[in-house]
Amino acid sequence: MITLVKIYARIHEFFHNKLNINLRGLGFLYRRIQHDFIFEIKGKKMFFNHRIADNYGRLLGNRFNEPETHIFLNLVFNMAPKNSIHFVDIGANIGEFLLDYADHQSVCHLTAFEPQPEQHKVLLKSIELNQFTKATVVPKPVAESTKEILFNFNTNNSTASGITQDKSKGTLIESTSIDEYFTNTEAAHFVFLIDTEGAELDIMRGGKNLIAQKAPLIIFEYNHVTRKHFKIEEVQSFLGDQYRIYKIQQDGTLSNHLEKSWNLVAIPNRAPFNSLYNY
Repeated sequence: MITLVKIYARIHEFFHNKLNINLRGLGFLYRRIQHDFIFEIKGKKMFFNHRIADNYGRLLGNRFNEPETHIFLNLVFNMAPKNSIHFVDIGANIGEFLLDYADHQSVCHLTAFEPQPEQHKVLLKSIELNQFTKATVVPKPVAESTKEILFNFNTNNSTASGITQDKSKGTLIESTSIDEYFTNTEAAHFVFLIDTEGAELDIMRGGKNLIAQKAPLIIFEYNHVTRKHFKIEEVQSFLGDQYRIYKIQQDGTLSNHLEKSWNLVAIPNRAPFNSLYNY
């Protein structure tokens, strides 16, 4: 079954990238795997947790699920001085970005926020398996402030879990915020990756002091799901004139055309990130 999933993951990637077709059935095949194991992706070790099998997507086929974001982040981190960037992954899930960047020479520290217990377990296992020494995993959701919030632990599709207002679906847990968690901002630069099923703008608002002080690069999800929760104009209004917003295209390059996006990036007009304007 594992070999079949690996093959189908490659086929799924081909149809998605070349023909813009999302084949069905990959999650179904993943759910047929009924045991845990260790596998390799891009030279790193990863723990396969069969309880959340459909979170892995193309990873078992030795492919990242968001290759365009990795291409762009590679550019960002490779242009930065050694140990100069604090990389913050909010909504880290099983940690494909932690796996790729926790030992990057430009990253002084990586902080991953993930409140879901099974995903949190995978993140900790990746740190252990790869002997990452610069990574911290925080088992809390991030919101506009520290408070009790309703979090939907979606057991049918855990990739769709997130903050909710529906009392019938939510569990009360305590959140944190960017400003309240990052009281020590000694890192030269911050890079944020925010993937939280619609809470992206509220999370930014909870980091207004850090954003004003450090002008971080901010990658955030903006697709058919998050568009229901906020508009790009609201993000631009909050960030102000010190930021320009671009779409990360399939090849990792940037575009001013923000329609049909998956991830957007807000680039500050301060060095060193302002050099990306010409990318």
